[in-house]
Amino acid sequence: MAKVLEQATKADVVQPCSFPPAWILPYEGGLLLVGRDGEMQCVDENGLHVGTHVRPFPMTLSHGTMVDGRLLATWIDHELRLARFAALDLNHLTEGPSKAAVRRGEPTALHPAGHLWSHALDAEPLGLVKHHGHVVLALYPDGLYLIDKEGREVERTTLPKPADDLGGSLVNLHSDGERLTVTLRDGTSHRVSFDGKPPVMLGRAPTDHPVRDVAHGPDGRLVLTEDHEALWMEGQNVRMRARLSGPPGHVQWSETHEAWLIAGWRERVVLSAKGFKRTERSNVDVAVHEVEGKTMILDNNGAWSAFEA
Repeated sequence: MAKVLEQATKADVVQPCSFPPAWILPYEGGLLLVGRDGEMQCVDENGLHVGTHVRPFPMTLSHGTMVDGRLLATWIDHELRLARFAALDLNHLTEGPSKAAVRRGEPTALHPAGHLWSHALDAEPLGLVKHHGHVVLALYPDGLYLIDKEGREVERTTLPKPADDLGGSLVNLHSDGERLTVTLRDGTSHRVSFDGKPPVMLGRAPTDHPVRDVAHGPDGRLVLTEDHEALWMEGQNVRMRARLSGPPGHVQWSETHEAWLIAGWRERVVLSAKGFKRTERSNVDVAVHEVEGKTMILDNNGAWSAFEA
């Protein structure tokens, strides 16, 4: 295992995020920055902010995906026991109500500002992924719903059953455009459809620890466990194992580097056929973003820097 000290490198100029970032969503022509408290900022192809950031709804923006140029997203507030599923036009983002207004139940504060449509959810959203031109929405404890871009239900089914007592909680929804794959906390992966057929178990990650998340790429998938192990799997075979320092913020397969790039807990990791390389960091990285062959990292302070492999 190679360990190297971080070298100060200057990335191309990218405007820093003006709020604590939680995750990012690339889309055609730009990038959406999402904050921990529901802030949203669009960034153009040159790394410049488009307008100012807004917060359409004062809740955690937990999941989001783009469908035909519109953002379909979920919001959740555990304190208020409220959840929303709505569509927004990124070209017309609007500042929303205050949390106090939502708490009071004011009529104008019931849904995200500027929504094209919005639904109140009676269960916690667990996942959201684009699939066959629609989206698949997972709701606690085991509901799977195929929803069109106008927010109308097309079909529904349920999550597969877990293999053992590690748990059947959903940790990852993945669509390759044709097939929908569900991964549960016990490490089992299943092919799921909405045609009435039962789910098909594809296999199980070889770990005794609960699975935290899964990243998918053209050369397999990276299974991340709760004890901070990363398993690079091709089918049901383990190609490589690596021990991380903590929970990763974001994992992405890089065609440029032919490797998994991991924005980790005070570390940056490259996992490739050549081996494992770690770069120590003073900050916590949040997301990896590749554009035009350049790899950038966003940290928890909102600063961008170049990913040095």
